[in-house]
Amino acid sequence: MTCGHRLFCCLHTPAAAPVPQPAPASNVTIWAEAPTLELNPLMDMSSREIRIPLNEVVAVLQDLNEFVVSLDRLGSRQASGTADEHTVGKFIADWDVAQRLARARHVISVALDQELSEEQNAEIDALCEQGRFYTDNADHPSPDQST
Repeated sequence: MTCGHRLFCCLHTPAAAPVPQPAPASNVTIWAEAPTLELNPLMDMSSREIRIPLNEVVAVLQDLNEFVVSLDRLGSRQASGTADEHTVGKFIADWDVAQRLARARHVISVALDQELSEEQNAEIDALCEQGRFYTDNADHPSPDQST
C-alpha cells in the first residue's frame, strides 16, 4: 500500500507545450509550470494501463472540469481587476477544493496500488515527493523544494 501522497502529475502523459496565461493583476500567482518528473527507465509506463471504474473517472473528471473552468474565470476576473486574491481563497474554501482533489488523488492511488507492484508504487511515490509544494514563508524555499 502506498502512502497516498500521489498527485495527478504522476501519471505518465506526454508533455504538452505550456500555454501562455495572462499575468494576474495582483501579486497572487494562479498558474505555474509543474516540474518534469523523470521515471526509472526500467519501469516502462508508456504502454501500461491502469483500470479505474468508470463512475470514479467521471466523478474525478467532473471535479477537475469545475476547477479548471472556475479557476480560468477567476484568473480572467483578476486580470480585469474585478477579483482579488481573497476571491480565489473563498472559491477554494467554499467549493471544498482541497477535499475534492484529495479524493481524486485517492481514486488514482487505489487503482495504482491494485495494478502495480510495491516497488513500482514506491517509485511513483518518490517521484511525487519531488513536486513543488506551497510554503507560507515567501523568503525561503520549502524543505520540499530541495532543488
